[in-house]
Amino acid sequence: MQPRLFAMSVALMLAGACTEAADRMVSVPCAEAGSLEFPAPDDWSVDIRRHDMRMPPTVTVTAPDGQAQWIITPVWKAADRNPPSTPAEIRTRVQRTAETVGAGAAPLRELPGGLYFDGASGITPEPFTRLRQGVFRVGELTVSFTAMSSDAHAADQDALVSRLGNAAHHPARP
Repeated sequence: MQPRLFAMSVALMLAGACTEAADRMVSVPCAEAGSLEFPAPDDWSVDIRRHDMRMPPTVTVTAPDGQAQWIITPVWKAADRNPPSTPAEIRTRVQRTAETVGAGAAPLRELPGGLYFDGASGITPEPFTRLRQGVFRVGELTVSFTAMSSDAHAADQDALVSRLGNAAHHPARP
């Protein structure tokens, strides 16, 4: 390996380690289903909202400059809801969502336990220019997510998928 390429590889590995070290774990209460836990950048704001404690929460994670935002909703099976849980159901849901937002031709990409797509520019509210949406399973939870960012925060789209790959479901204790 060339010395310059080696030095760049080491720098990227160190940068990745520093990025992970700057994460904090976000724990999202999911009523009788326990909780969802995922890493988020330490300096980003986290807002967890719900209309009713028994209903699924909506988590909004926002960059300090407001140029990137992740919206994450964990859903669990309950009497009044039956989220997609099989790979086929998840594929159908993600494909339908892509078609709904005008990104039906976008390729579906895999992430642990699910799929996502990247939407075309022009379908997000200002100041965002990029969209990524998907659904995945972790434990007994089905988690949907939307990531929006400006072009300057394009790398945050991949960072979200990476972080969600490290999500964990902690079931409620009986």
